[in-house]
Amino acid sequence: MGVPWIDSIKSSGQLSIFNKAPAWADGFHGAMIDFNHLGLGVKLVAAKDEKSANVVVLVSSGPGQYNYQGDIASTDNDFKPDRLHGQTAALAHDELKDRFFAAIFLPGQVKGTKKQREVIIVHEFIHAAGMVEHDTVGIMFPQMQASNGGLLEYLPERGAKAMPPIRVGRQTASIVRGLW
Repeated sequence: MGVPWIDSIKSSGQLSIFNKAPAWADGFHGAMIDFNHLGLGVKLVAAKDEKSANVVVLVSSGPGQYNYQGDIASTDNDFKPDRLHGQTAALAHDELKDRFFAAIFLPGQVKGTKKQREVIIVHEFIHAAGMVEHDTVGIMFPQMQASNGGLLEYLPERGAKAMPPIRVGRQTASIVRGLW
């Protein structure tokens, strides 16, 4: 279903985000606003600095790693820097299994529109909030296709339009709200 955050973070109802991905900055701000309007029970706030962030957003030129206080968050070995996608790597407490940090890796060698980058970032924000799986509808569909400057599920519902604006499936909304 998903992986919750540790109680001290969960009880705040928010995740602090630090952006170390300047090439994706145009989509980052809009993605934070979009996410916060989804009503998922958690709010994203800008972290004052990297060390105080719950989530750090990075650009990667291939498989990547992020050292968080001696723990390593890393992409899969086949992370592609030239595909329009992202990957969230979360760190969890050994005994509790609850998250205490997440790194979002974005591709460093990809072209895309501002809207496409915004959709990718919102998708990764939802993973960072605790959702592990994907959905059959909306923003958490596992594969997207370019459409009208945005992104659309490869198997869209009838009448679905490219995102943004962001569409959230019932499964996604239920899982994330349940975690927060």
